[in-house]
Amino acid sequence: MPLTLSHCLPTDAPELARASLAIWSPIPRNKVAFGKVPESSRLKMYERDFYDGMTAKKQYKLPQRKHYLKVTDDATGEIAACGVWVYLPEGYCPEDDEEVVMGLLPEGANGELMREFCGMTGEMRGEHAGRHKAHWLLWLLGTHPNHERRGAAAQLIRWAFPHADAAGLRCYVDASKLGHPLYRKCGFEDVGEMRLDLDKYEGGKGMGVQRWVAMVREPQKMR
Repeated sequence: MPLTLSHCLPTDAPELARASLAIWSPIPRNKVAFGKVPESSRLKMYERDFYDGMTAKKQYKLPQRKHYLKVTDDATGEIAACGVWVYLPEGYCPEDDEEVVMGLLPEGANGELMREFCGMTGEMRGEHAGRHKAHWLLWLLGTHPNHERRGAAAQLIRWAFPHADAAGLRCYVDASKLGHPLYRKCGFEDVGEMRLDLDKYEGGKGMGVQRWVAMVREPQKMR
């Protein structure tokens, strides 16, 4: 069945939230961070973040332009995958990144874990993405479990490449263990890593150390 890539609309926020719940709930970090948060509250959190991001209700200190994208199954109309590419014209500064500074979390969320994770992510991005240089950041990417291995994620990853190549800019992503092989296949290379020990947090015993890899794709010459 064919898949179609397009920009998201604010009206997609509820379906994007439902897809996000299916995509990210099984991830170890999220099990620990949001394990005590009711499903209804997590849905509201995801829907609010998507809607506010697309309607510009959320203001950022860090100059940026976000592109909310989706890949839809043509036969069913379901969102198979979603992603957010961010163009950062002045580079990346973790001190001005609200994801690092922390916003509102639902009641029951493990704020300590999220602060450590976002802080480590910010430091890694600042070091490898380009603190004062324009670049593209793949801020979010996920495939619905019902639509895995159909090429939806690869479509979303490659969406920014023509824009980056035309301007001579690099692309950056924080890759999880699951996504790392696909990013390599799409032309990203490892430049650093971070590790988060989930065992030390309530509800994380036995989950061990999780690893994320800083990856960069350098601009390619246009043919």
